[in-house]
Parts: sequence; C-alpha cells; structure tokens
Amino acid sequence: MRITSRTFPARRVLLGGLLGVSAVALVGCAAPGSGSGSTAARQDEITAEVTADQIADLGDVTLTLWADQAEEPLMDLLVPVYEEAYPNVTVDVTYKSFDDLIATVVNAANSADAPDLFQGNIGYAVDGALVKAGLVRPLDDVASVYGWEDGAGASTLAPSRWTEDGSTFGDGTLYGMSPISEVQGIYYNESKLTELGLEAPESVEDLEAALPIAAAAGETPIMLGNSDQYAATHIFSDIAATTQDPADIRAWIGGDPDQTFATDGNIEAAETMAEWASNGYFGEGYDGLGNQDAIARFADGDGVFFVGGSWNGAYLDADAFGFGALASGGVGATASPWHISSSSDEAIASIAFLDMLRSPETAQWILDEGRLPVVTDGVTASGALQEQTLDALTATIEAGTQVGYYDWTTTDMLSVMGGGLQEVMAGRTTAEDFVDAVQSAWSKEHGGA
Repeated sequence: MRITSRTFPARRVLLGGLLGVSAVALVGCAAPGSGSGSTAARQDEITAEVTADQIADLGDVTLTLWADQAEEPLMDLLVPVYEEAYPNVTVDVTYKSFDDLIATVVNAANSADAPDLFQGNIGYAVDGALVKAGLVRPLDDVASVYGWEDGAGASTLAPSRWTEDGSTFGDGTLYGMSPISEVQGIYYNESKLTELGLEAPESVEDLEAALPIAAAAGETPIMLGNSDQYAATHIFSDIAATTQDPADIRAWIGGDPDQTFATDGNIEAAETMAEWASNGYFGEGYDGLGNQDAIARFADGDGVFFVGGSWNGAYLDADAFGFGALASGGVGATASPWHISSSSDEAIASIAFLDMLRSPETAQWILDEGRLPVVTDGVTASGALQEQTLDALTATIEAGTQVGYYDWTTTDMLSVMGGGLQEVMAGRTTAEDFVDAVQSAWSKEHGGA
C-alpha cells in the first residue's frame, strides 16, 4: 500500500523566506553498503546542516525528481518554496503513476541520467534492488545532523534501513525517508452506534462484542470489499497485532530468518476471521466487491463498521463517522520513501529538499490534503475525524507498532496471503494450513523457519 510526538530542534526552513545559515562541513567518505554497486559513487558526508550559501556556491543547478503522481499537489506547494529559498536551483519533477514508477525506477536509477531524487517502494522488489545495486545514497549522516533519529519519530525510518547485502530491512543503514505515514484502524457510523446503543470500540474485544448486536439489528456489521485480496489482510493484521508482539510481525515482514509466520497468534487471528465470516459479520458477496466500492457503500450508510487504512477517511463525511485503533497504538506504516541517487552531483541540494519535506510546515500541508505526516508536533487537524486519525497515528508511532504491510516481504505475498485468507474465510482451508502456506512462500525467499 501506498497510506510522533517529539520535540523538534529549531528549524532552518522558513516557508516563504530564505534559509538561515549554519556551519557545514563535508568529509569525503565511501558510501556504506555501496561496495557492490556498479554505479555507487563516492559521497560527501555532512556533519552540519546544509546552508543557503553553500547551495548558492553550486551555481545554476537543475534538481531532477521522479515522483508518484499522487505527490503532485504537495510538490505544487513545496517546490516553489524550495526554489525561493534556493534561487539558483530549478526543480524538474517527472510524475508517474504508482505502477509505472515502481516498474521503471530501478532502471532509471541505474542509468547515466538517473534522477537526483526519486521515490522508491518499501520491500525487496524496489528498495531492496536499489540497495543491492548501490544506487542510493546512505542517509545516516543526514538523519543524525537533522535530528530524524530523535524521539518517537525515529521508528518511522525503520522500513528504509537495510543490511549491507540488501537481504533484510528494518535495521541497518538508512537509505530513504518518507514524510508521509498511514495508520490502520476502525471507522464507525456515529448515528448507527447511537441507534444500537453501542460505544465506539477501542479494542478487538470491544468490536467482537458489538458485531452480534449489529447483525441482530439487520445491519451489515463490517463493510468489506475483498476482491483485490488486500482488504481482509488489513483486518487480519489489526487482529494479529493484538495476539503477539508487533515487533515480531515487523521483523518477519523485514525478512528476519529467525522469525516465522506459523505462530499461535497468527492462527488465532485467522480463526477469528473465519468465525466472523461464518457468522455473516462481513455481509454477503464481499469477495466480489472491491475496496473502493465498499468504502463508497459505507459512506452512503451501509454497514456499522469499516476496518481499514487511514486513506479511506477521505471518502467519509467527517461529521458522520469516527475512527479509532483496535491494536495497542494502532497498526500502520510509512509511505513510499524518497532516495538520493548515489550517482547524483547534486547531493547537497537534494539533502536540503529532503529536510524541507520532513519539516513541520510541510507536515501541515500533508495533513491539509487529507494524508498523515510522520511529523505530528505542531500540526492542527481540521475536524474530529481527522483529529481522531492523527491521534491514532501518533499513538502508533510512539508504541512502535508501525509493522508495515505483509506484501512488502516477498513479491508474491499479496496473492499468497490474500488468496489463502479468502480460503480460510470461506471455510475451505484451516487456519493452520493457511499460516503454513504463507510461511512456506516466505521461506523460499528468506530461508529460516
């Protein structure tokens, strides 16, 4: 899927104005983890924040970017401010659909005219390939200088940390940064809860107690559209995060060979999904309905609850619906990270752009356009629904339960897990066989248990 509470140091970015100056030192060093990449370049390590004067000394610069087309509204705000702060820099953005971006960005990064900055995608198919080939600049020095590693927000960097050989992510060298986050949880129809005499659920147990009451009243308890196979995996992950340590889930997704999917907690979560389906709590025909259609029906008043990611909130009336977390702190992930090309001659200008992307000012823009920022200090929500979602995100980041998405772990995991979960929910296979099949597919790529 695309979709912190900390004290920030005084920022150098003043939107609408120039950057303040601070000392900067550059130390020539080989990029860690880049030894095997044919295009890996010698990098300059920063030891202090980049200054406007230093960028001015570069002369006329064109900073080339590749971005998901979903980023265009944010770039329309950010790029003019950046160019005002650094008048000698022209930002040239190429927008691509998400599918086109992830299909072409590795080859683009390996070309003679690689973009200076580009978005990747968490997991092995894109970011893993970029790291293995030495195509992206390590960012540990940047994170240290700009304070990205301080406080609860540091956990949002984990999906962009890789071991040197690109075999495991979640720990190791930092290669990317995303300014955007996502959180999973439960949406509820406020008026229907009142009619049914129910309170907003704050746990899986609360939800499970409410489902038979909703069903007895003739309502669809949980609106679900699972024809694309991923929506049910999101519900499963919310349940699974309460039946075991979320850190183990995150490590398994990251490829830790000491982890396994065949756990009692995952069996329990799969059995819960099967039981809810058998009891009719997802209604009828959910495997023939897409998630987009399901959220549209929910927005129109069909169903009492909708379990899914925060991006679904954009389709709901903020005065009629609420949102909460089912797991401790909720379950979430960061969105597609930004990378600096290891062959870029404009690393300093790129670093300044990344810092502006992660600023509190940009965080407010992200929130204003209906998404969630990783920087939550000082941002102001518009309305109760957005505030509830932002609170859930903050709690998720603080709790360290941004476990990520299961399909990050292998290229075929969405079909393996999504299809297998459909079979469990239909009663055609057991929870035990389901977790064994998922683990078998995982082991083909990662080895281990």
